[in-house]
Amino acid sequence: MDEPISRPTQLRGRLAVGVRGYLSQPVSRRLPLSALRRYHRLRRRIAAYRYTDADPCKLLWVEPSRITDSLLESAPTYPQWGRVVGGRWDTQHQPFAERAVARAIRQRFEAGRPWDETALVEAYSEQLERFGNAWEHTSWSAFETRCQQIEQLYDSLCEHGYQPLSRREPQLAGSVGGLIAEINVDIGRDGEIYWRSYGQHRLAIAKLLGLESVAVVVNRRHRHWQTVRDRIRETRDCDITPERRAHPDLQGFFG
Repeated sequence: MDEPISRPTQLRGRLAVGVRGYLSQPVSRRLPLSALRRYHRLRRRIAAYRYTDADPCKLLWVEPSRITDSLLESAPTYPQWGRVVGGRWDTQHQPFAERAVARAIRQRFEAGRPWDETALVEAYSEQLERFGNAWEHTSWSAFETRCQQIEQLYDSLCEHGYQPLSRREPQLAGSVGGLIAEINVDIGRDGEIYWRSYGQHRLAIAKLLGLESVAVVVNRRHRHWQTVRDRIRETRDCDITPERRAHPDLQGFFG
C-alpha cells in the first residue's frame, strides 16, 4: 500500500468526487422516478422495439446465487434502464466470484484475513490508479476507513437482512439517485441475470451469507429475452418449465 499516485490522477479523482458530491448526486436525488417513467413511455411510443414494456424503475428480488457472472467490463458506462438491445453483448462476461472485491469478502469473512492481506488491496489500488478515487476515497490513507465501512455493511446484512437502499436511506426513496445506487443488472438472451454495476460489496456479502434475495434494478434486456417476455405476457403461456415460470422478470404474469 501507500503506492504513489500521479498528481494528475489525484486531481482527476478529487474533481470527480467533487462533481458527484456537489452536482450529479444532489441532482439525481431530486429527480423523481416519475420523470424517468414518463421519459421511458415517450421513448417506447417512438421506438417500441428498443424499450421494454416493464417498469424501468421496478426493483426485482433475485436469489444472490442466481447472479454468477459480471458484465461490468463490457457494459456501457451510462445507465440503460428499460432498454432492449440485441447483439452479442451478453456473451462477454466474467465470473463474479473472481472479482477482487468478491474474493476479498470471502478472504476476510470466511478465512479471517486482515483486510490488508486480502484482494481488497488490489481492488482499491486499481480504482485509485484508474480513476483517482476508490469508492469516493482519494488516497491510500482512507483504506482503513473503507474497510470499516464494509465491516459495518456486513454487520447490517447479518442483523437486518437485505434492504433496498431506498429503505435504508429514506432520502433516496423515489429518486433516480436511489435507482442508480441499487444493484444494477442486465438480462441476457436466455434470461441469465448478470451483475452490471453498483452494489458489488452488498451482492458479495449476500452470497456469502446465503441470503434469500437481493433487490436489483434491470438496465438492458436482450432482444431475444424481451421477445420471450412479450409472448408470455400476451398469451399467459403456461407451457413453460417451472424454472422459467419462476424467473424474477416474469413474476406477475401468471396470477
